[in-house]
Amino acid sequence: MTSPSDGDPPQQPEYLSSIPVLEVHKTRSPARDESPETSTTSLPLRTSSPPPLGSRTSTLSSVLSRSSSPNGRLSLSFPRFGRSQVNSPLGNPSESYNDTRSLIVRAFSPTLAIYAAQEVDELAARKGVKNGFTGLVRPFGNKVSGKMVIRDSTGASRAWEDFAVHFADLGQLVQEGTSPPSDTNQLEKLEELMEQFIDEGFDDGDDLPGRGEISPFYRLFLTRVLCAQSMAPHESFRHPVGAVIAISSSTKQPIDTLRNLYQQTAQGSKALPAYANPEYLRYYVLVHDEDRDDFSKSSALFDQMKRHFGLHCHLLRLRSASCTPSDDDTEELPPCEWLSPSEQLAFLYDTADLIDLNTSPSPYIFSSDAAALRAFVRELVAQSIIYHMEQRIALWNEQIASRRRGISGRFMSLSKRWTGIAGPSRSSSSITSLGGSGASGNYDSLQGMYRYDAPESLLRKLADYAFMLRDYKLAASTYELLRTDYANDKAWKYLAGANEMCCIATLLNPLTSSGSSKFKIENFDLMLDVASYSYLTRCSDPALALRAILLGVELLKVRGRAASELAAKWAIRSLELGLVGSTGHVLVSERIASCFADRIGIGHTNWGMRRRKAALWNIMTADEWMKLGRAEIAGERLDEAQELYNETQKAQATKEYQEMAEYLEQLRLAVRMKLGEARKRGYSGATRQLELEGGIPGEGDVEDETVEEMTTLDKGDHRVDRRSLLGGAGAAGGLVNPLEPVTPLSPVRLNRPSPLSREDDDFE
Repeated sequence: MTSPSDGDPPQQPEYLSSIPVLEVHKTRSPARDESPETSTTSLPLRTSSPPPLGSRTSTLSSVLSRSSSPNGRLSLSFPRFGRSQVNSPLGNPSESYNDTRSLIVRAFSPTLAIYAAQEVDELAARKGVKNGFTGLVRPFGNKVSGKMVIRDSTGASRAWEDFAVHFADLGQLVQEGTSPPSDTNQLEKLEELMEQFIDEGFDDGDDLPGRGEISPFYRLFLTRVLCAQSMAPHESFRHPVGAVIAISSSTKQPIDTLRNLYQQTAQGSKALPAYANPEYLRYYVLVHDEDRDDFSKSSALFDQMKRHFGLHCHLLRLRSASCTPSDDDTEELPPCEWLSPSEQLAFLYDTADLIDLNTSPSPYIFSSDAAALRAFVRELVAQSIIYHMEQRIALWNEQIASRRRGISGRFMSLSKRWTGIAGPSRSSSSITSLGGSGASGNYDSLQGMYRYDAPESLLRKLADYAFMLRDYKLAASTYELLRTDYANDKAWKYLAGANEMCCIATLLNPLTSSGSSKFKIENFDLMLDVASYSYLTRCSDPALALRAILLGVELLKVRGRAASELAAKWAIRSLELGLVGSTGHVLVSERIASCFADRIGIGHTNWGMRRRKAALWNIMTADEWMKLGRAEIAGERLDEAQELYNETQKAQATKEYQEMAEYLEQLRLAVRMKLGEARKRGYSGATRQLELEGGIPGEGDVEDETVEEMTTLDKGDHRVDRRSLLGGAGAAGGLVNPLEPVTPLSPVRLNRPSPLSREDDDFE
């Protein structure tokens, strides 16, 4: 228990409770008058001229840079009478949190499959793009241009500026869904990927994260954790919402080819597994080759397509010729943000020679092609995908969910629970194994799944669709319904997923403030406990357990006093469970320190703050960064630890403990020596840090390096400047390494010992 002496004098906290700031308009909004480009209330009209779009360029190092999503600048307002108003994810003053929140929200975006004819893939290959038409379109789903207007279940419309979609090859999705689980451990791939970036020194040295901000390494780590999952029965985020069926203007018998491609998606080799709904949207695309084919013929063919297949069609005009960076009106193909660890590693290995030559690993395309692709993605999403999802949500909510929420639905739920009354069974094995337990009979325990048309499966798809369209209130209430059903059926992976997403949807809801009656810390703790236990123990899926914990940590840490404490608890739990390896351990430890630093005190004495715990975790993190060879980051963590100690009433308390004082002295000396050696050898990360601290001296000055002495700061000054801790009184003595590994090995890194685990130190 923290004593009152650990608190701080009264001061304005850096992070306030994440209660959304609401702007209630006193006057009625003007009548809805939207252009066809921004309106999604009707399917049909398509824009003849897309809005001007700037070019985008990127390099490999941009993977680690922080997002510049503008959603943090928007304000939250109550929509009235179904009129569209711009809405932010959450009215929180922290730009870093808004960036993290946008990352989480965009990670659970609709998945769109692509099934292209051979001629279309050949056109993309001539442009120098790998993976065919999918590789050409996929990067443009990172962020759909313009505002997407989405209507929720109550009829209110909201506009979002950071909407995204995930494009995937239909054949790859079908293979993921039908093949047995792979032996490839995604956490091992993730650890290998993070080692690649950390060892090679990739870092955004010109924009070092400040106190409490998310680091570029952790952002990459969290992004890859969210991308590590493949198509699975228990959740429908990777199930295709729609499929893009594409042919080229050079395709022989184009109408028959489109019909054949459709039949393959419905009943042929590209049909989805039994647990995935086959009634997804088909969107037909005619790719016109500007360099080889006649546009008048393509235009006539496109009119014929619309007569046969309806309004879900698009004419995409592209050039098949390749281009170079020196050509006029060209731009680099944007990198895909949502790559799995395996895909990212394969990309790094394939482009290693190009990176060594300082050559861009991404091909260049014409600016006209980029503008056409952006307009295509926007029209596809705004006029077809969102409308299709809204219609399905309304249908399932009216036919299934509303009946379950009514009086009769509750009586039926009770009767099934206490008397074992079940619906029609689809599997005799499920009756045998679950008979008399209150199970519905729709769960196939041998295959571990529900059929796509089972009520439990449709309710899960309803909740996932609402989550992807950011109707978090409907999503959370539907997940809550499913928790009981899955528990009765003993569908453990479904139960874990429902608890995980119910927790996340409730935390993402901007109208669920920390002071409301629905916001109970005990409920979030229970849901995370059920999700992590079921994923890890019952389903042997540590990647999903890590995802659930990290999502809960990031969304809880900004929710106030007890919530930030709970976030730190679960971050520590992920380390204790061995879900991360060496690099993951140090990155999660940074977030633990941030959780404790965000703890807000009580009363005028700010009793209950966790500044000393945050400082201690920063020191341990600095030790781990030293073992990974990143002394410049270790120096940053030591700086932050000293700031936190100086904000307490006993800033010099560490000097009263001789062993701790010696430990800090030796750690600072180790950082100083490592930076000097790295600068002498020309390591990029340390050199960049030294440039920020005052320039790089010549070779003759390496041995006579001058480092700023640590200055004892006035404990009354709570806006301390960041000072270097690279020097110390112990510099004259010999370097003693007290940081020998003493901890058990992480299950993720069984092939070699991990020096970063630690024994129980009674710290919690």
